[in-house]
Amino acid sequence: MADQKLVVSWLNDAYALENGIAEALEKQVAVAADHPAVQSGIQRHLEATKRHAETVKTCLEQLGESPSGVKTTMATLGAKVHGLTMGAAKDDLVKFALNDYATEHMEIASYKAMIVAAQEIGQAEIAAACQGILSDEVAMAAWLDEQMPALVREAVQQGET
Repeated sequence: MADQKLVVSWLNDAYALENGIAEALEKQVAVAADHPAVQSGIQRHLEATKRHAETVKTCLEQLGESPSGVKTTMATLGAKVHGLTMGAAKDDLVKFALNDYATEHMEIASYKAMIVAAQEIGQAEIAAACQGILSDEVAMAAWLDEQMPALVREAVQQGET
């Protein structure tokens, strides 16, 4: 028999991660104020991340569960601590983009695993929800990849960290 508890645990991890990411993106929107196109992309990412958290919460509820408050609190705290390490340096957007790019790829791998896991426990609806989120994560990783060269060039030209 497939282990539904493992899927619940992974969904809780995803819910906590999405909430932590949303916390970090709130700060990034403010930091990107001088870069309207980047700021707009970060704002879209923030809105998608909040939708993803709600989708994952719905998946948990379909399994008769609710999000883990402990995991969510820890992820949010982690995002706040990370935000404190960023100041007003000229390369903050590069550092945020690098972190976001790595995070997107971890999310891509996680949602791929959850799709397979949901299928294994006979939860096609949850697999489909995770597939929708996966598509968004792949698109965001591609957007970040496109933005990175210009952000790096600007930081290098300003010559300050």
